[in-house]
Amino acid sequence: MKMTNRLSGVLALALGAGVLLSACGGSGEESGQAGSATASVSPGATGSASSANGPKIALEAFLAGWGLALPGDNFVKRELDQALNTDLNLTLVTTADEFIQKLNLRAAGNELPDIIRFPGKNEYQEYAKRGLLLDLTPYMNKLGDVKALIGEDVFQRGKIGDKAYSITLNPTTYYNVPWVRKDWLDHLGLPVPKTLDELLEVSKAFTTRDPDGNGKNDTFGLTADLSAVTGMVMPLHGVANGLYLKNGQMVHGLYQPEMKDAVGYIKKMIDSGSLDPEIASNKGTISRDKAFQGKAGILVTNWTGIMKDEEIKKWKDANPKAEWIMISDLKGPGGDFMATKAKSATSGYMAVPKSIEKNPAKLEKIWELFNYTAKGDGLNLVQFGLKDVHYKLDNGKISLTDKASETAYTWVYQFSGRPESSYLSAKFPAQVPYIEANDRVKAFDTYSSYVTLPDGYNAADADRFKEEELLKFYFGKNKLDTFDAFLSKLDTTFKYQIYIDSALKQLGEMGFIK
Repeated sequence: MKMTNRLSGVLALALGAGVLLSACGGSGEESGQAGSATASVSPGATGSASSANGPKIALEAFLAGWGLALPGDNFVKRELDQALNTDLNLTLVTTADEFIQKLNLRAAGNELPDIIRFPGKNEYQEYAKRGLLLDLTPYMNKLGDVKALIGEDVFQRGKIGDKAYSITLNPTTYYNVPWVRKDWLDHLGLPVPKTLDELLEVSKAFTTRDPDGNGKNDTFGLTADLSAVTGMVMPLHGVANGLYLKNGQMVHGLYQPEMKDAVGYIKKMIDSGSLDPEIASNKGTISRDKAFQGKAGILVTNWTGIMKDEEIKKWKDANPKAEWIMISDLKGPGGDFMATKAKSATSGYMAVPKSIEKNPAKLEKIWELFNYTAKGDGLNLVQFGLKDVHYKLDNGKISLTDKASETAYTWVYQFSGRPESSYLSAKFPAQVPYIEANDRVKAFDTYSSYVTLPDGYNAADADRFKEEELLKFYFGKNKLDTFDAFLSKLDTTFKYQIYIDSALKQLGEMGFIK
């Protein structure tokens, strides 16, 4: 059914609320990273547990727990302390604001914790620039197991200049792709869409042809957060709202001709009247709720938002005959890339204060802790808990027991991250097909998050202007033939060109531009 008469009001609401759109295709769900079903650590290997000789070494790790409370019977601490001869304690804060406030107080008193997991790049860079963090470059050879788990980007993503002040943990990447009501397709005699154009035609049919057969004009085609739609449509046009390599050259997508095409296509989708009229203001689970209630037959989201057991129950309870299928290989005018992936994306920056270098024994113990939780028994412990209590290990395959719920807190001990696919496959065995399909989604790398913002450039103001103007283009408030004028104002009034010039210089110095 046509609902475009409500779009103008929604656009005004979105602009008033300062809606920011993202061109990224992936989103994280859990804080932290986790491990794999590997063999026990062999004695003498890098990261093997130390003997219990000598006094225990006290270690404090400081990180955001996002409201997590550690249990009274903390078996992870107990096992790590026994294996490594430590007294390991965590200081958990609830929010990002609390993190930086409390850390600043600790820094002012010269009482920084031994291990700091920074949740964001800005705070991490600030502490590194103040000379408060240890350069890990001389110690890289001591972190072999960490590098083996995380990969070649382990230090590169956290570099500031030529110094690496952190271990960067791999991100959790869930791509937003279309999920379509297969039962609605069958009812209308429509094939599964294989291209972006076909997806739009299905969206129109779901709006006008009574796909649920209830005789009412009460459905629309597609719902999502608008950022999920733009984050799919732009890559399918071969462009991203950020910095990326194009034919060997580093470019910003806003200035590429494909961007106008992508923006025009998003407007075309909205003009079709088949998209959720509230798409610009959808947040949280709102779009998901609408889809589950049978109001829309296409939902752009990631597998965790629709195929976890608890989500399946929601939409099955609402529509027992519903059948949702994942489309992870759509093609568009620019190819078959459905998402973008920040090359420097990380779920955290694991850093050590510079003052620790005055305590070699403690520093060695930190490296030992990082390596131990990157491999074998230690890695399995911080992912899955206790062997034969919380999980079983059979020929290298992990299966969880009925006590696995006791391990909900173990992620805060994942000092070296986790291999995401194997972790998810163990945690969600019924969802393995969707996990594997997510891993096959084609996404191209973006480099914007490597860039340190230059002096004289106000990113908040520039980004606000950029996203508000793009929103106006999507909804027809700005004409597409004024796109170049929009870029000119962004470059001059909001000094975006200063940012671009600095970004290209920095990325060149990092070796990304040949």
